[in-house]
Amino acid sequence: MSDGNKKTFVYIKDPEFAWIPATLLKTEGDKAHVSVPQYKDEQSISSDGGRAATKEVQDIVNLKDYPHKVLPLQNVDANGNLLVFPDMVKLPYLHEAGILYNMKARHKEGHPYTRTGDIVIAINPFQWFTELYTEKKRIYYSNRLVWQEDNDKDARDGMDPHVYEVSALSYKGLAFGGEDQSILVSGESGAGKTETVKIAMNHMASVQKGPGASSSDALDPVVKRVVESNPLLEAFGNAKTRRNDNSSRFGKYLQLQFDNTEAHKMAYGNVKESLCKLAGSKCDVYLLEKNRVVGHDNEGGERTYHIFYQILAAPEDKKKWIWDKLAGSSNNSFKYIGHSTTTSIEGMTDAQHFANTCEVLELIDVKGEKLRAMMRAIVAVMQLGNIEFDSLKGDKDKSSIKNKAAVKDLAGLMHVDEEALSLCFTERTMKTKTEEYKVPLNPVAAQDSAGALAKEIYGKVFLWLVRAINAATCAEDNYKDGTMSKFGIIGLLDIFGFESFVVNRFEQLCINYANEKLQAKFTEDIFRSVQQEYEAEGIELAEIWYDDNTDVLDLIEGRTGLLALLNEECVRPKGNDEQFVQKALQMNQKSPCLIVNKMDRMSFGIHHYAGKVMYDADQFVSRNQDTLPTDLEDLCKLSDNFIISAKLDTMDEGPAPSGRGVRRAKSNLVAPTVWGKYKTQLASLMGNLRKTNSRYIRCIKPNMVKKPVLMEHLPTVEQLRCAGVVAAVTLSRSAFPNRLDNQVTRFRYATQWDGAKFPSKRNSSMTPEEALRADCDAILTCALKGKEFKDDRGKVVKMFVVGKTRSYFRAGALEYLEANRLENGLDEPATVIQKYARRFLVKLHWDDMTQGAREAERLAREEEERKRMAELESQARESEAKRKELERRKRDEAARKAKEERERKEKQERLERKRKEREERERVEREQAEQEDKIKSLKKEIRKLEKELDEKKIKAEKKIRDVESEAKELEAEAAELQQKYDELMKQAESIDKGEISTNKKRLDESEKIVAYLRKENKKVRDKTDKMKDELEDLKEQNNRLIEANASAGASLDSLEKQRKNLADHNSKLEDSLKKYKTQNSQLQSDLDNRAAYLKAETKIRAEYERAMESIVEMLESRCTDGKLVEDVTAAQLQCEAIAQHKTSMLSAPISLD
Repeated sequence: MSDGNKKTFVYIKDPEFAWIPATLLKTEGDKAHVSVPQYKDEQSISSDGGRAATKEVQDIVNLKDYPHKVLPLQNVDANGNLLVFPDMVKLPYLHEAGILYNMKARHKEGHPYTRTGDIVIAINPFQWFTELYTEKKRIYYSNRLVWQEDNDKDARDGMDPHVYEVSALSYKGLAFGGEDQSILVSGESGAGKTETVKIAMNHMASVQKGPGASSSDALDPVVKRVVESNPLLEAFGNAKTRRNDNSSRFGKYLQLQFDNTEAHKMAYGNVKESLCKLAGSKCDVYLLEKNRVVGHDNEGGERTYHIFYQILAAPEDKKKWIWDKLAGSSNNSFKYIGHSTTTSIEGMTDAQHFANTCEVLELIDVKGEKLRAMMRAIVAVMQLGNIEFDSLKGDKDKSSIKNKAAVKDLAGLMHVDEEALSLCFTERTMKTKTEEYKVPLNPVAAQDSAGALAKEIYGKVFLWLVRAINAATCAEDNYKDGTMSKFGIIGLLDIFGFESFVVNRFEQLCINYANEKLQAKFTEDIFRSVQQEYEAEGIELAEIWYDDNTDVLDLIEGRTGLLALLNEECVRPKGNDEQFVQKALQMNQKSPCLIVNKMDRMSFGIHHYAGKVMYDADQFVSRNQDTLPTDLEDLCKLSDNFIISAKLDTMDEGPAPSGRGVRRAKSNLVAPTVWGKYKTQLASLMGNLRKTNSRYIRCIKPNMVKKPVLMEHLPTVEQLRCAGVVAAVTLSRSAFPNRLDNQVTRFRYATQWDGAKFPSKRNSSMTPEEALRADCDAILTCALKGKEFKDDRGKVVKMFVVGKTRSYFRAGALEYLEANRLENGLDEPATVIQKYARRFLVKLHWDDMTQGAREAERLAREEEERKRMAELESQARESEAKRKELERRKRDEAARKAKEERERKEKQERLERKRKEREERERVEREQAEQEDKIKSLKKEIRKLEKELDEKKIKAEKKIRDVESEAKELEAEAAELQQKYDELMKQAESIDKGEISTNKKRLDESEKIVAYLRKENKKVRDKTDKMKDELEDLKEQNNRLIEANASAGASLDSLEKQRKNLADHNSKLEDSLKKYKTQNSQLQSDLDNRAAYLKAETKIRAEYERAMESIVEMLESRCTDGKLVEDVTAAQLQCEAIAQHKTSMLSAPISLD
């Protein structure tokens, strides 16, 4: 409230500037009347009591829009001047607006770092403050926070916030406390995360040298590789975006490994050297933005990854060494790259960056052919963008390649067959459990296949580079000859901050999911720090209340959450984005965090900890799969480029769980999803972080135009929310939003104390702190008596709690005290103070005037004496200086000689070491070359034997087909015999009856012949079955030979033996075929005999039938015995049936199968 000079300075919400200062005039119910100063621009807005304003405007605000219906107070003095604190925990009124204006004031004064408890907020100043990063400054923070002896006081008191304090305290926690540490750096693109990580890492490399060490001290070779190789990932994983010229497009967790086996000795004090040394590092990467490989906003000034431009800006001889067709090319030669107006990144051209990249690559032993293979793989990615597709002869469902030359060049780069590469782009092989078939691709799908291959190859290059860096820097392999396996860890997490754009897609959901996981840990750590503070102050822990983000995590990763439903949709044959959204909305309709967009079936929203975000689900399913078609994957395996042909992934598959047997093979329709792998990575990361003591650096981008000093309110407040700073403040002050030191409390509110009604409980036995606490309790009990209330149990709840050193106030209590303090009036006490102050100043001025003359005379006498003594001292100093100069020259000469001798020995040792390393390298390369030659020769021999086997198999199959053809000819001949038999039957009707007795004998003889032919026929069948068995044995042996041939590289002797066995079996097969032919010729002659006998038997049968008919007719006409006639007729029919059966058996065709 305002009355004359008594003003209450507050903040009110503003849609354009987030929070603006105002003066509270009066309050009426839920309405507040305020006076709002108007400034010329956003940069001029400040908490200055309105002195810099151009005018003031009266306004009415609705208190329902503010927590507890109270306007947040400004942190100002009685005159309205802002009180700026390096550590914002000390702000009397800690809220979002207070944080904003405190940071803005420090930013304008050139202080980029601000502290909030254990959280350091780093504002990107968009300029370099050399004085903040000098060697003197590094040593100052190291000595104060690490090497000086501890006391009960916080070592940070009196020190300006800095990244160095985080790195120094992390090192101290590991070296002296023995606990692994982690530093979590977050912020949006352009906020300075990568630079902050580099500053922290370089400082830890300096701290680990020990107390008093300087930058001139040489780094250990391993430490040098750790420090200098880390920026290498910037060339391959950073790109220019609209917001940042050097934006990291991946997450990174760098684990610095320290040898702390003897660090416990430093806890005894008198530390003269560091016993916790940096031994190496390991790096894990997360969610590389592979989509940037195939497309970026060229018109918006963006670029793809830096390495592409560096290669194209390399010297022509270097480009020709990489690939002869790369010479003379430029950015416009490749569609994935395109035109760029950017000429330099961080003050260096792309050509200079390329030279630096090659130099650092050589430091981690990536040179020669390894470097060339890596560069050719990157060029292959660029070349993939130049391949164009069109419909095949007007068929839009099929595609063909328009520019064959581009495919030919790509095949040469990858060392694969050109025709096979073309088919992989235009066709896709689909496999299920039971079948495999080809599906033609339309031009759009074919172009997507080329893009998928480009992303896959670049992802392999990036992962291979990370592993190469780890191999060169990890302590397990490089420190003390690999004799140690356990190290202390300080992790540096540089990960993408919370993102919310106009259109948010799958990548934003993944990024925000990671931030939700980190926010959960952040909340746990803040709760723990608040818990420690309350315990130290003697406050009950039941007063703490906070809201976590468990509901959001359940919505995302629960059993029916977004992750499970999206993975399920990726498995379904016709899964699509819309069905995923509708299932997610249906299965999670009770979730308080899910937002339904009734206007769009393809979108949904989530209430994240940092605010509401709406997601467009377009391409969620396809981007979650992100799998390379099996045709292209198999083709890559045939490439001679070891990076392209390698199987690299961000994690290795573990063995199958025990007791479950062999895993069931999957078809190419099912593959691990991007989100599934990402969730596993995050789980591993969170597991590692929970084993460490975490510290936080929140990076803020103050404006979007990248200008110094300027701070835009809305983006800054949004980043504070996204970084969790506001949530941390809300948690830390959930029960008591405001706090003051007890001394300040007694001084400010003693005028509101009625000591007679509310006496203090202090006594003589109390310490000064206890007495002060008793006074504050009495003062606040008196002043806030009217604000007390009863809880649900009827217990009286006070609006304050007095701790050992601080007084804590509930929401609205401090504002109530301030209003009463101003209303009670401070004019009279101020007038008395001013009277005595003026008297003191006048007296002080008079004393200065009277003593001035005497002081001048005394100073003249002292000046004469000083000059005389100075001459004597000058003469003495000159003589002493000459003596010391002679001694110095002698020492310098001796030191110079010793240094030269030491350098000579070191150089000799270095040359000898390099010689041994070169010899060892050459030996390894020779062995590798010999192994490769041997493998190539074995592969050649295997191909030769496979070819011979195929030829012999073809010959055997041809012989089998010939035999089958002969069998079919024999069947045809049997059919011809059957036809001849029918003709003979017709001729048999003319045979004379008198020959019946003669033919009867011949019939008996023919039966004997038929019996003989049956036996022979059975023998032929038995031999045929035996030959079939032998043929099956041969086929089985051939199959075994083929299987053995697949492992021929392991043993040439075994392969030769199998070849001989195959030759023996083939000779047996030829012998069997010869026997088969002989038997078939014998069968032919038997069939000829059978035909001759068949003619005779046909005649006999015809005569026999006629004779029997005559006998039956005679009996029927002459015989009176009916039974005899019936028996004879039955016998006739039986004989005819037997004769017909024999004839059918003789005339049936013989099967040779």
